[in-house]
Amino acid sequence: MAFRSEDYTARQVVYQRRKKHLPTLFAVLGAIVLINLVGTISFQIAPIELSVTASIGIPGYTRLTIPPIGSISASTHRQPVKITVALQNIDLEGLKDLVSEAETDAQTILISHFSSRIKKTVVLLLLKYMGIAGIGGMLGVLILGKRSQRDLFTGFMIGSILLGVLIGTIYFSFNVQAFQHPKYQGIIEAAPWMINLIEESIVKVGELGELIRSLADNLYSVFNQIENLKGVGILTADLMVLHVSDIHNHPVAYDFVRQVIQSFPIDLVIDTGDLTDLGSPLEADIVKQIEQLGVTYVFISGNHDTPDVIERLEQTENVILIDTDLKHILGLSIAGIDDPSADSYSSRTAPTEELIELAGEINDKYRNEQPPDIFCVHNHRIASLLEPGIFPIVLYGHNHIQSFDQVDDTVYINAGTTGAAGIRGLQSKEPVPFSLSILYFLSDVEQNTYHLTAVDSMQVQGLEVSFSLERTFISQKGRNQMENVEDFNQIFD
Repeated sequence: MAFRSEDYTARQVVYQRRKKHLPTLFAVLGAIVLINLVGTISFQIAPIELSVTASIGIPGYTRLTIPPIGSISASTHRQPVKITVALQNIDLEGLKDLVSEAETDAQTILISHFSSRIKKTVVLLLLKYMGIAGIGGMLGVLILGKRSQRDLFTGFMIGSILLGVLIGTIYFSFNVQAFQHPKYQGIIEAAPWMINLIEESIVKVGELGELIRSLADNLYSVFNQIENLKGVGILTADLMVLHVSDIHNHPVAYDFVRQVIQSFPIDLVIDTGDLTDLGSPLEADIVKQIEQLGVTYVFISGNHDTPDVIERLEQTENVILIDTDLKHILGLSIAGIDDPSADSYSSRTAPTEELIELAGEINDKYRNEQPPDIFCVHNHRIASLLEPGIFPIVLYGHNHIQSFDQVDDTVYINAGTTGAAGIRGLQSKEPVPFSLSILYFLSDVEQNTYHLTAVDSMQVQGLEVSFSLERTFISQKGRNQMENVEDFNQIFD
């Protein structure tokens, strides 16, 4: 019996010790649960609005998210805390005002602006999270049945100190270099060129900005020379159509377009897609440039255009979105088909099998009904599969290579890239030219229609500050001959 009495006493001691630590355990669990439930805090460092989400879990990481584009994450710390920072909104007007307040460069202004505010913001966030964890600690103690002020205060302190220690150790061990080997999700994953841009921009943002400014200055001088093309001779035409494609949100692309519209009597612009790069709502702001052109703007989407971009275009007064149903615009019948990727937030090109099937459906549809004067697609692979003789004119883009071809009674025109491939063009070792095409139409009064008579294929090489124009006169039967082509090339100092 003595043995059993000692065993019972030992168990009682162990039980009392465990019971003594239960408030601490419940306070820790309460802090973890509440942080994971309500760990998202929104804040603003004008003109940018962000949110940060902290949760306790394994493995620990830091994630940067730009909805709906995607996210970039890296294993920046070993502590079991998952940190997600998401961009909620940017006040573009506020950002513009901030940069224009001083005479120094934009990079210096922005760094100074955010550096002076980030430390205060981090301290406030830390205090808020410690408060949430403290309340969670109190709730944990309450669930255990402890209701005295001392027990509740102890629970609050345990929760707060727990999170404070975690964040403190993360701060001192945080490895920024981990973002040199990040993980990507969303559209960013489908755009490796953007990955390279993000990596390079850490050390080359000033260099890239200087390149854009230099390029803009050079192009402005070249664009002004387009007026001299009147010396070459603008053909007699009853209707002139400007074909652009693959603008890719380039900052000076619409300067090019605007100068052409001012120098030529353009009646209509047709854009065969990829207005933006990632299709984000922020990029969709480029639609303001379209509004300022003052001409009817026909659009068919590319693989880089998303539902957000299309929605913004639908709200723009001078934009006409086309589909497979014929639309009669300024005497021309126009139809087209959106890129298969445009209904999602992924810019990945559709599989070859899907493109072949889509081209077959287009051919079958218009063999049996009235085809449009102009049919528009984005992807050059679909355009190459459209049968000669069905459509008088096929306009397209996607591969950033300007081209012209006439097969039987069908003229195939690729405008190339009016935005010089966007930011990728600036990074490319081989300079990508800005390009577009001008279509000249004459009216046929008897048939009440228009006939294409000539096409100007225009290119501007920004870095070399050169300009070229190739004018092709349309042969009504068969392919064009070399004598139907005129060239104009000039390099501006």
